[in-house]
This record gives sequence, C-alpha cells and structure tokens, in this order.
Amino acid sequence: MESKQIAGLTLYYNVDEAQAAELIGAACVRSVHIIESLWQLPVPEVLRVYVMTGWMQFVFHSAPWHWRLLLMASFPLWALRVRHLWRFAGGWAQCYGKRHAIGIKPPRLYAESDRSLGERIFVSIDDVNQKVQHVTCHELTHGFSSYLKLPSWLNEGLAMVTVDRFAGDATVKPATLEVLRTQSQGQRPQGYRRLSMRDPDALVYHYVRGYWITRYLVEAYPDSLRGLLRERQGHKSLEASLAGDLGLSPVTFWSEIDALTAAWFSTNLTTSGG
Repeated sequence: MESKQIAGLTLYYNVDEAQAAELIGAACVRSVHIIESLWQLPVPEVLRVYVMTGWMQFVFHSAPWHWRLLLMASFPLWALRVRHLWRFAGGWAQCYGKRHAIGIKPPRLYAESDRSLGERIFVSIDDVNQKVQHVTCHELTHGFSSYLKLPSWLNEGLAMVTVDRFAGDATVKPATLEVLRTQSQGQRPQGYRRLSMRDPDALVYHYVRGYWITRYLVEAYPDSLRGLLRERQGHKSLEASLAGDLGLSPVTFWSEIDALTAAWFSTNLTTSGG
C-alpha cells in the first residue's frame, strides 16, 4: 500500500485509490484542526487512516503483528459479524493499544452501502464525496477520544456534533427530536455490544439520543462538557458529575434528561450545528 504523512497521521491507500485518498486526506486535515480546537484533544501517538476497500484487508493490515496472531486465532468469533456490518458501515475505528486505526470507504464503495439506517437520522446529502468527508470526520473524532473510554452515547454524540462543525450546519434531522419525546425509556443507554442491526429502532434511538444530549451540552453547558473530556473517568462518575452540573439527581438523571433536552430545543433549536 502507498502511504503519506499528513496532519500528524499516516494515510494508507492502494495506488488505484489515489483520488479517494486525496479527498479523505483533505478531510483529515480539516477534521484534525476542528477536533483539536473544539475539544482540546491531542492527536493520538500513532494514528493510521486507511482508504478501506475490504474489511479483512483493513483489519489485518491495521493491526500490529502480535494482534494479527490473536485475530487469526479468534477469526470465527468475529468475522461473520464484521462481514455483516460491512454492508452498512461507511467507516470504522479500531484501537490496538497505542495504535489507532481509522478505515474509510472510498466514494465508489460508500455509494453501494446500505444507508437505510442513516437515512432515518441524517439530513439527506446527494454528494457522496461530501458524505465520505463527513464519515472521515466522524471516525477521526472516535480516534482522538478513544483513550477516554467514553460511554457510548457520548462517544457517538461527540462525533456527530463534530461533523456539524465540519459541515457548518446541522447534519441530523430536526424531526429526530421527536424520538426523544416518544421513545424515551428512562434508562442508561445500551452499550455497543448489546446493540444490533436486527433492532434498527433501538440503534436510531441510541444515535439520536447521544447527538441531541451532546449538542444540548455544547450549546447550554459548554464548560461542563469540556471538563468531562479533560481526563478519563468511569462512566458512573462522569454521568454523576454531569447530573450535578445540570442540577439533576444522578439517580433520576436518565429518566429526566430526554425530556429536558427536547424541551430546551423546542425553544432554542436553530439550523446551525452549534
């Protein structure tokens, strides 16, 4: 594979994907600047970005050699799930200790992906190149924040809000606020391991909830959110700290936050991504 250094990371691509590499590389440069300035997160010590043309090539090429041995030994345990997810994913973020690897599908493959889930969440964009740039920003945000081990709702919300800044406008449909009003379960969001493509409604709720709560924090409590990103902490500790900043009880936080967020945006919603 070809490689080049840009913005503190290494971009890998097949020679016949040079055009896609230019597009993704340009998105990396912009995204790194936005992530650093918006969240004050440092560039990971080792960050690789791949123009991802196949799930198996990406997984094995991005992994250190000793991880490859483990991946080969456990191949039957994860390969079917990853192959299934390939249909839907525009990009992936992997972490191997200090090595962070981001895979982004080139436009020609992204155009072939199943985007039915994303169509329920995101504002429609016809330009596939623009969508690939958004995916690049989203996955890079995961790469930058992975050392914090954030709860999954905040991990996704942070990436989605960052894409808003990249795009210069909101990228999530305003109508998805209704999901918070009608589907609120009053429970802590499920982790990734419990979510499944077999339950798209739960996935939509997970992403939408993470986005709107994070955006609410960005717009109404920006210092509180940045404070949560200063150092790694346990999920319960993070959420208890957040509840205190919002004047809520940690015990009732998840039973109140959806309605609180929806109510705030009912009078403060703008088309801007914040």
